[in-house]
Amino acid sequence: MSDPDFTVAAVVRACAALPAPLPPQYYFWDPPEIKPSSLIVPVVEVDGEAALILTKRALEMRNHAGDWVFPGGRIDPAVDIDSRAGALRELQEELGPDPAHVTVIGALDSRGPILSGHVIDVFIGLVAAAALIKPDPSEVSDVAVVPLREFATANSHYVSQNLPGGGRAATMPSRRSEPIEMHFFNFGNDQLVWGTQGEIIWDLLSCVLGDRPTIAEIRS
Repeated sequence: MSDPDFTVAAVVRACAALPAPLPPQYYFWDPPEIKPSSLIVPVVEVDGEAALILTKRALEMRNHAGDWVFPGGRIDPAVDIDSRAGALRELQEELGPDPAHVTVIGALDSRGPILSGHVIDVFIGLVAAAALIKPDPSEVSDVAVVPLREFATANSHYVSQNLPGGGRAATMPSRRSEPIEMHFFNFGNDQLVWGTQGEIIWDLLSCVLGDRPTIAEIRS
């Protein structure tokens, strides 16, 4: 088997062939309030290959404090013309790159609603240079630039019904009787990205490698 191509050009080609993203599937529950949101998966070239930029949420944040996530947030209808504009705005606010230096190359299936009620449109954005990254310390406590190749290794990924802080996923509000199986990815020095963010990485790898079903296909 030939070595997978993780160049930025290969990622761009794969994203260009993506079908239209599926809307949020409401797999697990109907929250009392729906919060339209979007995020962007920042891709940057490092040593000739594509790498993903992850942010670690500040410990003072109300939701997902200390978690590794992709930059994003709630769409602001007063300033965002659409969910893509909202994702680019959140990227700039959290990590610094002006939207003029980010090329949106595709969109993955939307997610949610997650426990907080957010439904999330997911975009993939090519950032012109890693030097443009200047995180806002009020929202971001750390930044990781992780080669996409690292997430594709067999020992990086696992699934579990257990939450990282203890407890079981089945304790969350659910429309289904069976436990929720979540996707986890290890990277760096025992760092962990999981849940919705892990599903997004899985779907991106499905797009680039073509060797696995998407999350929506798994759950259909």
